[in-house]
Amino acid sequence: MTDIQGPARLGKEPVLKHVGEDNKPVCELRVIFLNYRTNKQDQNKPVDSGFWAQVNIWGKFAEPASRLFNTGDKVYIMGDMDQDSFKSKDANDGDDDVTILHVNSNIIFPWTIDIESLTFTERKGLQKPSTLNNE
Repeated sequence: MTDIQGPARLGKEPVLKHVGEDNKPVCELRVIFLNYRTNKQDQNKPVDSGFWAQVNIWGKFAEPASRLFNTGDKVYIMGDMDQDSFKSKDANDGDDDVTILHVNSNIIFPWTIDIESLTFTERKGLQKPSTLNNE
């Protein structure tokens, strides 16, 4: 496995699943890890390029990731990358194997560089700290 971290863009909606006997949550994401190139027509608008990977967010971050992120969102991902190769069902003799990059992660952040504003709301169900009364 190889450590990987960097900005990525979601290519489709996240999918939340529960797997195994212990029903462990996993959020599946299809992302392109970004490698910005210079746009020859407009220097101020870099071109998104990079490589596609299947990202799995495990554990307690799976459910929030499935709710918070949407297709097209930029995120920052940290995880371990590996790859699988297989022969497509409709492949012809001599066709190359299909290779899929997988990233297993439990760390994902919004890519904040492009965020113009944030609004925070009070968490529901939490008790406010009591004030001390010095009487």
